[in-house]
Amino acid sequence: MPYKSSKINKAEYLRDQNDMVIRDRYEFFSIKSSFGDVFKEAYHHSIRICLLKFFLLSSALAIALIFCWFTFFSVSASSDTIILNHEESETIKLTMTNPKLEGYTSSRDPYWIKAEKAFQERAHSGMIKLQNITAEAVAGEQGRVFLKAQGGGYDNINGLLRLDKPFMITTTSGAVAHFMAADINLSEGQLKTDQHVDIQHTDFYLTAGALHVLEKGQIMHFQGGVHLTLNK
Repeated sequence: MPYKSSKINKAEYLRDQNDMVIRDRYEFFSIKSSFGDVFKEAYHHSIRICLLKFFLLSSALAIALIFCWFTFFSVSASSDTIILNHEESETIKLTMTNPKLEGYTSSRDPYWIKAEKAFQERAHSGMIKLQNITAEAVAGEQGRVFLKAQGGGYDNINGLLRLDKPFMITTTSGAVAHFMAADINLSEGQLKTDQHVDIQHTDFYLTAGALHVLEKGQIMHFQGGVHLTLNK
């Protein structure tokens, strides 16, 4: 049977040898024996490692996404390009249907991304939006990460990747995460969402009302109705 967390009054900070911290509002176990303490600590470490790998993979995919999005509008692609002129707003929008790109990251790990449509306004060349996105990236020995999102955009001026509609991230390590929306600041290695998050792994299931990831996944703040179930 799965082990469920028990609530405590104060927030608990968990730290391992890699100086990684998970801030939670719930204690993982209520077992008082020494065996229970050892078992609890082992699970703490296992979960921290799983979450760290997950967010490192997600960061690799996000970097590949940004590179692709600007490449869409700087090279000739096989997809159809349509220029739309909205007379009422006097804006010109560059639209590409069914764009798809494959390539390699700076660490020579392969990736691909495709979308139903890509948009860029001529007056706001620093902003690119995609609709119905699917993508895959490989991060060395850590495995592969896959993204399926309804839509998103990248703000080059502020260095912000914004996925403002529901999206799902999966990895070959067995992690599946469902987000309603999220803002990702790549320069600072931060992910922020104040909406519901579900992260499922073969070893555990974690749900929270909000999530803030700092220092490229080294610090994770789970807040708002946090529940953790460990699978035996």
